[in-house]
Amino acid sequence: MYQLNENIEYRITGYQNIVMQLALDPRIMTNLTQSYDSLEDVVMSLQELDTVTKQIRAYFPMRKVQFYKSNPTLLADGGVVLDLDKAGAHSWFAPMEAGNQQFYWHFNWEGAEPQPALHLSKWLIDYLTNERFGIVHVEVTNQALFSQLFNPLAFKNGNVMIADQNGKSLIRYKNEQPGVALNELAPYRQVFEADKGSFVAKIDGEQSMVMFETNRLGWKIIAVVKQEELWQQLRLVRQAAIAVSVLFVVLTLIVLVGFGRKVSNRLNALIRQMRKVRDGDLGLSTVVHGQDELADVEEEFNSMTIRLNQSLKDSAEARIAAETEKLRLLQAQINPHFLYNTLALVKSMAMDVKSAEISGTIDALAKFFRLALNRGGDTLSLRDELEHVRAYLDIHNWRYPGRLLTAWDIDESALDCRIVKITLQPIVENALQHAFKDRGGRGCITIRAALLDECLQIEIADDGMGMTQQTLQSLQADLSSRVARAKQAGDSGGFGLYNVNERLKRHYGESCIMEIDSSPGNGTSVRLKLPQQY
Repeated sequence: MYQLNENIEYRITGYQNIVMQLALDPRIMTNLTQSYDSLEDVVMSLQELDTVTKQIRAYFPMRKVQFYKSNPTLLADGGVVLDLDKAGAHSWFAPMEAGNQQFYWHFNWEGAEPQPALHLSKWLIDYLTNERFGIVHVEVTNQALFSQLFNPLAFKNGNVMIADQNGKSLIRYKNEQPGVALNELAPYRQVFEADKGSFVAKIDGEQSMVMFETNRLGWKIIAVVKQEELWQQLRLVRQAAIAVSVLFVVLTLIVLVGFGRKVSNRLNALIRQMRKVRDGDLGLSTVVHGQDELADVEEEFNSMTIRLNQSLKDSAEARIAAETEKLRLLQAQINPHFLYNTLALVKSMAMDVKSAEISGTIDALAKFFRLALNRGGDTLSLRDELEHVRAYLDIHNWRYPGRLLTAWDIDESALDCRIVKITLQPIVENALQHAFKDRGGRGCITIRAALLDECLQIEIADDGMGMTQQTLQSLQADLSSRVARAKQAGDSGGFGLYNVNERLKRHYGESCIMEIDSSPGNGTSVRLKLPQQY
């Protein structure tokens, strides 16, 4: 019903637009309103008006297009142009003259035309003066207006009727000509009591559904469908809906099963990879599919295996390094009691032969080992650390008498500060090994210690040959890479500057500082800045 009403409304609007186009055409207004002085001008105007109407009728099915004019100087041709007073003889003129509507629709129940027609008329108005100067009148046959509109219903025996505002049919009804008074027929009287609705009535001996709507012209569009056929159609619709629903459910299940199987396969593959990782196989990865959430899990799994593999490698390397260091330390361990007893025996033998040099050297060596062992403790006072350095220097001086001078500048208030044991001796040993090579081991070492800004500051300086800038930078770089190079090279000699720096960092953290300054010919200075501890 809705679509049928829309189709009729579209046709009506189309013809109204044609009439409006004619009413606003400046050529028509000029030809109908200008004053004529010669018959030749009249003929030319009539020909132009006839041409306009023929052009319109060539594109739109209309039986007549006429102009009723009030201009006395324009002669009527009896076909396209007529005098305005002739319009009064038609039934459509009276309501048009009495009303003020823009368009007037009227069904012609008179005349001897083979097909009834609908009349559409509009006043021609001069909008400058707002005066009427004529009428444009169009006749459209019922067949042209309502063709190809029926039957829009999907029912074999469905029937459509259209009635005007007076209740008369505008199309054939039961093979009768238009004009049947539908409002007087019992089955359809209820249609004309409301604008729209539906009801069940007995028509031609069968129960039928009657549906109707009213358009803006007051016409009634009526559809009649046998009730049995309607129920049959509804059953077909229901069956189709059920079939579509079942098909949709089946397709949905197929999609869900396929999707679930795909996800399940990916999860199973990922689980298998995880189990391999659990069993120790870390050199593998899973294939990433797509860009969904599961793909994110697969990417994270691959990243995790890479990190875990690298972590295990690092852990293994660290464990090997620790075992190597442990073995080295075990090899270097000496039973303190056995060492002291042996040194005491050697000293006794030296005294028997009255050798002061041997006796003094043994005393210095015993003190050196006693302070180094420190009863297993990690720290000792600066006083004992300096005694440890003196013992080492005494041994050196017994071995190389007269070669080394030592200067001490120690703040008494700093002697009770705690310091990591064996911190200063490796630095002094490093100076003895490298600073005086060009002098045959002759030179001077200065050791300073003082408290400043709540820090223990220690400096060990020599007056040796010093280092170039390149060598100094290489040494500073070695402080952070000595372990790897030592492992690779099998280096077993001394603690070195790196060991001192590492042990200080482990004990004090980043609050301790080791600085090295040197230049060729001006010696080398190693400065330590340690937190003050007691």
